Amino acid sequence: MRLLFIHEVNYEAKVIYEMHEFPELLALRGHDVTFFHYPEGSGRRSARTRRERIAGRAYSNARLELITPPTFGGAPAERVLAPLIDAPALRREIRHGGYDAIVLYAVPTTGWQTVAFARRAGVPVIFRALDVSHAIRETPFNALIRRAEKYVYRNADLISANNPAMADYCVTASARRGPVSVDLPPVDLEHFERAAKPVRSRYGLRDDDRVIAYMGSFFEFSGLDLVIPAIAPLMARDERLRLLLIGGGTLDQRLRDLAEHHGLSDRIIFTGVVPYAELPEHLRAADVAINPFLPLQVTHVAFPHKVLQYMAAGVPAVSTSLDGLRGVLGDDSGVTWADGPQTVIEAAVSLAEQDAELRASISARQRAFVDATFSLDLAVSGFERTIGSVG
Repeated sequence: MRLLFIHEVNYEAKVIYEMHEFPELLALRGHDVTFFHYPEGSGRRSARTRRERIAGRAYSNARLELITPPTFGGAPAERVLAPLIDAPALRREIRHGGYDAIVLYAVPTTGWQTVAFARRAGVPVIFRALDVSHAIRETPFNALIRRAEKYVYRNADLISANNPAMADYCVTASARRGPVSVDLPPVDLEHFERAAKPVRSRYGLRDDDRVIAYMGSFFEFSGLDLVIPAIAPLMARDERLRLLLIGGGTLDQRLRDLAEHHGLSDRIIFTGVVPYAELPEHLRAADVAINPFLPLQVTHVAFPHKVLQYMAAGVPAVSTSLDGLRGVLGDDSGVTWADGPQTVIEAAVSLAEQDAELRASISARQRAFVDATFSLDLAVSGFERTIGSVG
């Protein structure tokens, strides 16, 4: 099939997740894949649409075509004008690209236009639902983004959600009557199980330190600003306790200020965003990994990929009990569930204090669950069938 993927983030700079994995794995299966992205933060300026053949970011042996619409540097302010700036290039690509199907991740920047242009061109659109766009961050445009969401949900030819709670949200929010599919994301177990170089010494961590890790974006709803005050008294009782924060985002400075306020700047380590190739060793530097999301609508219907990566890397995971995540993983996956950020960190510290053999048994259980439920072949074959059902 000739497939067009569309997202409103920078393909070349975004942290690697399924928006890279699905198109690259499909390209490796022989499909002709093109990706239309939005070059946020690129610094590049071009009045013309650029096309280039690139190697995959998750799978370097994959090849796909990357389309970059006209840009004035990808500054945040440009995002407001992007729906207008990108529209001509997007319309031309959909009308004349000869695509069998479009896989759409975008909503406000290029999503609603894609659905409208594709309907006129007779190209089916599969909307890949991963999160609630209007609730990710607070902006003056939230009401408009919500309207764009409803339009996309209602008018896409098919919705492919990454978990049942997300599928239910899309239907309820838009009164959708068309087909909806649940397609679980892929997890590259081999990547996370590969031999990894120890990185504890890089960050001044000793072998006998008890390390709790978080990996991902520091969103407002991440709960990390509640984790630090909650772990402070626990660190006062255990001098070997450390918190490893892998990633970055909106809360970065606030978290650093909290660490300094509690006198923990030398025991809370900020690594910044790390390359995908180095992710396994960073995760394995931890005794336990956490997902302390606040229990909100945006998190209840999401499916945080970080938890699957913790499991694949063999690190016992502790997470807020969220409808989408727990609905798929259940109680037999090895994940420890808690009510929210404070109880997540308490459970994680308690688990880190347990015998290493207990944690090893949990790790083995988690890896087996991931291998059986999220294998690359299983996930890509299922998504391929979903696309083929409308393409």
